[in-house]
Amino acid sequence: MAIAGGIASAFMLSTAVVSADTANTTISSVVSPIISLFTTSGTVNVNVTPAAGSTKQTIASDTVTVSTNDASGYALTLADGDTNTNLVSGGNNIAASAGTQSSPTTPEATNTWGYAVAGVGGFNASGYGSASSAAVSGTLKFAGVPSSASPNTLKTTAGVASSDTTTVWYAVAVDTTQATGTYTDSVTYTATTN
Repeated sequence: MAIAGGIASAFMLSTAVVSADTANTTISSVVSPIISLFTTSGTVNVNVTPAAGSTKQTIASDTVTVSTNDASGYALTLADGDTNTNLVSGGNNIAASAGTQSSPTTPEATNTWGYAVAGVGGFNASGYGSASSAAVSGTLKFAGVPSSASPNTLKTTAGVASSDTTTVWYAVAVDTTQATGTYTDSVTYTATTN
């Protein structure tokens, strides 16, 4: 019995000290910004038939669609594809409008072309769609597309965008002194994450 009691005493004297320790780990994942941009078509047809004694104007639109996951949003700019801002057909030109985005012209001058984005800069808030093919409007404002060296900002956003659209209107106004032909130029839209 003495042995058994000794063993029991030994077990009772052996007390275990239990302690705990913790460690934290941070999980980090960088989600890189992406952006996509496309337009409704590769060509905007702004065909116009002049009439004797008056300037005729045609207006047509292009829709630019941007998507980005950038939490700070994006900026959309427009510029000519190069430094020559004229519509060109062989040796003939239709000059860019003298108006600017902040101070567009009303009406579009004879034998010129230009662009507008409703509500941006000094452009009208509305009315472009209803005047898609008519005599030159006395109220609608247009600006010349800037050279590739100095693009204009059409829109700046402040958050994630999914299929965010911007409608850009183009106008050509000519009279019968403008030589016939197919006049072309290219414009460049650029969407950049903020």
